[in-house]
Amino acid sequence: METCVYFDQDSIDHPVQVCYRYGACYFRAEKAPAGGHACAQCAERLTVNDPQLVEKFRDPLRITDREGVKLSCFEGMLKLKGRGMAFLVCGGPSAREFPMQDLNRRGCWSMGVNNAAGWTVYRPQAFVHSDPPSKFHNGIWTDPGVMKFAPTPKLNRRRGRLRRKLGEKQFEDLQGSDGAVISTCDCPNVWGFERRSWLLPDASFFTHQGATCGNLNSGVLRTGEEKTICTMLLGIRILYHLGARTIFLVGVDFRMDPTRDLTDNYSFGEDRNMEACESNNNQYSVVNRWLCKMASSGVFERFGLNIYNCYERSGLRAFPHLPFADAVLMATNGMDAPFDLNGWYWKPPEDPEKKKQREARQAKRDAKREKKP
Repeated sequence: METCVYFDQDSIDHPVQVCYRYGACYFRAEKAPAGGHACAQCAERLTVNDPQLVEKFRDPLRITDREGVKLSCFEGMLKLKGRGMAFLVCGGPSAREFPMQDLNRRGCWSMGVNNAAGWTVYRPQAFVHSDPPSKFHNGIWTDPGVMKFAPTPKLNRRRGRLRRKLGEKQFEDLQGSDGAVISTCDCPNVWGFERRSWLLPDASFFTHQGATCGNLNSGVLRTGEEKTICTMLLGIRILYHLGARTIFLVGVDFRMDPTRDLTDNYSFGEDRNMEACESNNNQYSVVNRWLCKMASSGVFERFGLNIYNCYERSGLRAFPHLPFADAVLMATNGMDAPFDLNGWYWKPPEDPEKKKQREARQAKRDAKREKKP
């Protein structure tokens, strides 16, 4: 029997498995106790080959509040009759070639990856990270207008400590008015997500309750894939959960040039030495291979996700190119700003005959209420 997309493969050798829809589940019906869930008998059983996968799929990604309570309210929040668009802004210097202020227009919804969310030329609606929170500008964390998505362990007060910059490579803990150190859990509009340590370039990218940014050491042992992480992957996964079915990649160069000015390998300016550039280029190569494999095997198409890269000369070759101006045009279609706001409160006069009928109905209702003891 083909495995259900909600079935946790981690628990396949245990008598009671994990189902992302029902909690406990039994893969084989004969092992299920009376009243217990079994895949063979489940009305919501769904496989990746189901022709209606896109319509039926309920995203199992685990999003939480700062206390770790699982939430479902963000699933599909960007959808508009099945259409949801978002820009995923990474830190590549190619982003400087575009009028990034256009992302501030109505209709454009953007998520910044790492410190690209703090770049002053635009203001994203969301931010995602994977590394320690102290690596990212405190202005991102304290801005209530930006949704912050952090791996749930980073919402811990100790692991979520923040800092502010004093001068060149000089920092101190970020403190509140009471002198206490501020952590991620103290900041506004902060949300957690479950992060997993492994990646296979297949449908599990979408069907697991944890979002992946690649393979850590444990992931290498589990999958046999190379050790590599890329925060952009988290952005794609979370945007899909939020309802984006078209994602425009901005600043995704997937290439660092160790021969150029080493402060010029990020759009927002950041020192990188030659060893860091070479390490990043090796990681880009691996992630490019993963995403190309997923794209060619139809994984993104199967889950109804279209991804476009706004940088034509990008080292990421998995997705088709779409000019930035065209992406903005698609996102802002129908947003004729500035809006004509006059007359929206005006109410046409009621038809006399309809008013008479409405008043008669109301009189009958009032009479019935008076008769009740």
